Amino acid sequence: MKKILMISAVLLAICLTVSAVSADNEWSFSFFSSDSSNSDGGQMSFENGKLKLQDFQFAIPDGYNENESARKLAVDVNDTPDAKALMCQFIKDGKDIFIKVYFFPDDSDKELTITPGTAEVEKKISNIDGYYSDNKYNDSTPTFRYIKDGKLVEVNAPDDDTLASIIK
Repeated sequence: MKKILMISAVLLAICLTVSAVSADNEWSFSFFSSDSSNSDGGQMSFENGKLKLQDFQFAIPDGYNENESARKLAVDVNDTPDAKALMCQFIKDGKDIFIKVYFFPDDSDKELTITPGTAEVEKKISNIDGYYSDNKYNDSTPTFRYIKDGKLVEVNAPDDDTLASIIK
């Protein structure tokens, strides 16, 4: 009887510990969602083909799977002091989609600006004005960059049709 009482007490202590840690949002026990965030302002979720980075939503085409090891939340940007970046990669049959959002996490009045590269042209995709390049990363894949709400968004896809389908 003492052994059963002791085992029950240990199990109760383990349950209380796990509940407290889970309630503190330090651990997540959800196996069906890929929501992530951190204290530097990095917010990301991916569910049912919809990717949300910060306040931006993107449609990821069917068959593409996230490379979770490439996911970056609010990492420092080397050439812009105080700026952070979110990055995601999706892969299908050896073809990649890269989506990045650069931002300032401190809610200051700072805004990112965009300077067109030599191979970029002004273009409108899905009613968004930005800069387009068909060879941004020397792999002959199109890239579209634009500014919205003081944040810089960059999308790289295998082809123009995929690029347009991502940006909504």
